[in-house]
Amino acid sequence: MTEYLGWQLPVIPKYTGGEALLYPEVIFPFLYADQRSWGSAGPRPVTQYQLREPTRRAAEFLLGFAGPETAAQRYRLEDEIKKYRSEWGSKFAAVEATVAAAGGRVVGLPELPVGARNRSGSRPTRPTMTGEARLQFLVGEAWVSDEEVLRTLQEAASPTPAPQVADVGQDVIRERLSEQERELTRLSTTAKIVEQNLTLNDKQVAILDGRIAALADEKVKNQDIKTLLRLGASIDVLNFDAADCPTCHQPLSNVEAGHVGPVLDVDATISLLSSQIRTFEEMRRQAQEAATESRASYRAVQRAVDNCRTEIKALQDDLVVPGEFPSSGDIAKRVTAEVRLSEFNRIRDTVQDLLAEMQELADSIFQVRLELLDLPNVTPQEDNRRRDMLQRVVREQLADFGFSSYGAALVSIDEETLRPEREGLNLDTDASASDVVRTKIAYLNGIREVAHSLQTQHPGFLMLDEPRQHELDEDHFRATLRRLAQCSEAGDQVIATSAASVPALSTMLGAAQAHVIDLGSQRLIRPAGGQDFLDY
Repeated sequence: MTEYLGWQLPVIPKYTGGEALLYPEVIFPFLYADQRSWGSAGPRPVTQYQLREPTRRAAEFLLGFAGPETAAQRYRLEDEIKKYRSEWGSKFAAVEATVAAAGGRVVGLPELPVGARNRSGSRPTRPTMTGEARLQFLVGEAWVSDEEVLRTLQEAASPTPAPQVADVGQDVIRERLSEQERELTRLSTTAKIVEQNLTLNDKQVAILDGRIAALADEKVKNQDIKTLLRLGASIDVLNFDAADCPTCHQPLSNVEAGHVGPVLDVDATISLLSSQIRTFEEMRRQAQEAATESRASYRAVQRAVDNCRTEIKALQDDLVVPGEFPSSGDIAKRVTAEVRLSEFNRIRDTVQDLLAEMQELADSIFQVRLELLDLPNVTPQEDNRRRDMLQRVVREQLADFGFSSYGAALVSIDEETLRPEREGLNLDTDASASDVVRTKIAYLNGIREVAHSLQTQHPGFLMLDEPRQHELDEDHFRATLRRLAQCSEAGDQVIATSAASVPALSTMLGAAQAHVIDLGSQRLIRPAGGQDFLDY
């Protein structure tokens, strides 16, 4: 069908991600209005394909807008950033899990790279994730760099022969055992304190999440109130200092409550709630950072506890074995250092590989963000001109068709949806049913007329099934038919069905160039005994 019509359908983004062609099923409501669609001034929406703004995209296609290509490119680049952000999050979690398994932490690595957030302003600078991220490990009570830990492990794991128990001496072994037991006590106490801090931080994060959700809900409610007031709702519902209840209108004189006094208006309340949300979000960020650090510290301390217990067991064995036996404490210390060194090198290599991949992701996000910033932020002037042309044609037809709910000049073409609207109101419900029909005819036919004058991909075809809906009076229906009949001058075709008689239609059309075809009694039901081609 698209080849027959000569259509080159654009590619538009989907809500589920990715892109798809603008399906012909989305365009045809602009070319055909059935009897069930006359309850809306706009074309019947087609939503089953999960396309973003399908009605607007179809109108842009028929009117030959240039802006959609920019919008499609913007959506395409934003989807790329979302994909990169998802990959970044996975690798960020992998880095944290890998380092935490060795009792360490990574600092200087942002949760999102430069350009990953939708922010306006100056152009971002190229990120250097690999140079900023640093690995640290807990030694005693201080976090030290991975280079220092590596040197310590290499020295401890050096292949030196283990001394005999007699050479070390029982007194030295007992002293070392006492030191390790004191160290174990200290580490166990530290682990309990860190665990308590972690529990408190996690609880604080959960409490702040609940508070932020409550404030966000309250902000939405106030925004709804602001919308109702903008649409004409009474301000009395917000008068908390009134003598009567705003809901049941019962007197409040017997209620034991003090004078309420002045209260914030809706705009000030929304501003206050927004400020509180920002404050609590910053508090949550700090609490989350504290919880993350406590979690890393707890794992590091637990790992140190395990190593300390291993050395204590080896020293206890040295106290009961013959003197010519090699020292188990020294062997255990060296073996532990060798195991830790091997594991440490493996973790460092894994983290460095992950950081290199994250650097590539950060570079990709940076490049895509630059492309987004280079896209034009305004609708091309030519698109605005075409929308103004459509608005002028629609208003002209509404005046001819007898639109009377309010002035035809109040009907405009919305910049966001490209549908007919009246600012601040819903045209489908605030206008009479017959005026909604008038608007729909004016809109669909206006697109056809503007598209012809601009030589767009509109096929020049429009079909209206019984446009005389809701008792459209004869004078206005006559003006409608004669305006539609002007399609012959442009070489277009408009088909309008009607239950009116042939003589009545001929009279209303007058000298207009139109063909009246009487379908007779067969226009609704197939004659009995007719042969169906599916029988073959």
